[in-house]
Amino acid sequence: MANAAPNEGVPKAKVFISYSRKDMAFADRLEAALRSRGLEPLIDRAEIYAFEDWWQRIEGLIVKADTIVFALSPDSVTSDVALKEVAFAASLNKRFAPIVCRQVPQSVVPDALARLNFIFFDDSNRFEASADQLAAALKTDITWIRRHTEFGEASWRWEENGRPSGLLLRPPVLDQAEAWIAYSPDGAPSPTIETKTFIATSRKAELASKRRNQILNAIVYGSMLVIIAGLIGWINQDYIKGRWRWYTTERPFVAANIWPYVLSEAAEQTLKPKDNFRECANVQGKDYCPVMVVVPAGSFMMGSLPTEKGRSNTEGPRHVVTISKAFAVSKFPLTFDEWDTCVAYGYCESVSDSSVGRGQQPVFNVSWNDANRYTAWLSEMTGKRYRLLTEAEYEYATRAGTQTAYPWGDDIGNNNANCDSCGSQWDNRQSALVGSFAPNSFNLYDMVGNVMQWVEDCYFPSYEVQTPQGTLKAPTDGSAWIGGNCSGRVVRGGSWRQSPEYIRSANRDRRAFDARGGQFGLRVARTLAITP
Repeated sequence: MANAAPNEGVPKAKVFISYSRKDMAFADRLEAALRSRGLEPLIDRAEIYAFEDWWQRIEGLIVKADTIVFALSPDSVTSDVALKEVAFAASLNKRFAPIVCRQVPQSVVPDALARLNFIFFDDSNRFEASADQLAAALKTDITWIRRHTEFGEASWRWEENGRPSGLLLRPPVLDQAEAWIAYSPDGAPSPTIETKTFIATSRKAELASKRRNQILNAIVYGSMLVIIAGLIGWINQDYIKGRWRWYTTERPFVAANIWPYVLSEAAEQTLKPKDNFRECANVQGKDYCPVMVVVPAGSFMMGSLPTEKGRSNTEGPRHVVTISKAFAVSKFPLTFDEWDTCVAYGYCESVSDSSVGRGQQPVFNVSWNDANRYTAWLSEMTGKRYRLLTEAEYEYATRAGTQTAYPWGDDIGNNNANCDSCGSQWDNRQSALVGSFAPNSFNLYDMVGNVMQWVEDCYFPSYEVQTPQGTLKAPTDGSAWIGGNCSGRVVRGGSWRQSPEYIRSANRDRRAFDARGGQFGLRVARTLAITP
């Protein structure tokens, strides 16, 4: 069945069905059809219980719904209740999906629906085909729509309860809300003014809370200087140690070497593809943070052809991915110098270099959890969103406009990368210093070979997975594929110990999220405030 439901654990799309009581037989059939296609219908007949406040309950169902399906008929367009449901949903900027169960003149269709395309159910012989078409439409952009529902519902509760501070958003959910409101798919309903106000008020409250904490920390710091002798017996407490480390070690370093170099929003707006920037001091012999390269927006064919030498079934089916906004990628894999900065001035754990040496060697012996700890630290220090690349972003950045097996062509060649039989001096012996080989067309180094690099995605065995509920497909917008069993995460790029087929642009591999080893490193991405 087309566009079947996602696997267990992924939220179902919630659909409120607005209809006339004279169309109840049609509504019953529609409810069953949507439920069988992996959706969660909300219908007042089924969901409103005895003794409940009738309209308050309907409001609650509409608030929870991702999409409002309105069954057009001569009776529904004259029903006060149905029209009241449409008006309330429109006030929340809900997504509408009008369907025709019985023909009505265009002139009597409510304004909120008249400008939209209709799906026709007026031919009973084509009911199942129409239901497939409707289910597919309801699942379009469902991740973004689901956020629209969640944040809209939170905003509604906040307003209904008199705007208490206890219902405001807090990080990391607040960060997610701001990222969501900054990106809207084409044709998606705009967030309401109430939702925007709710998110903005949440940020103001968070900033006020931080200011209070800063004042409190200053008081604590001053008190510590006055009564330092009395704190000798307390110095082993984690909080006191953490505050002392921040004020005596970390803050002076960040204030001198990171904060003055962070890009302003205006500077970000001027960035162009292939531009380099670094948000820390550039001191000879002191590699504090990664150099970032701006990667342009664009589309590409992800995966490999069945005829590609060394190809695995995990690399298909091929599909078009469109990345709508430019983003930044570290020019090299993260180095030991950069990792050790987080160890010295943050909360990363020191990792062994296995006697290879540190400095400009790519860091390894890091797990997926370790990699995210580093990006969280760098984000906190700069105030910018550093993160792991998604799997689609990684392949897009690796290919850099190519569709060949490797970024440089279809043959492995000689001394193009570090792998087993790549023709380099480090083959199957150890990692090489970053930048030891030519960059790709985006000016990115070591996208394949040397060390494998963690990405954000959970691992799925292919880009199209059959489940008991139907077919799951990889995202086509460049976002991470999250869901199912996330104990396995994706690593990309291959390593110095692996043969050439494992360092192809399309090659993908799975490792446990807590796995460490001499082949596991990372590369970072940064979300940019660039208007497309």
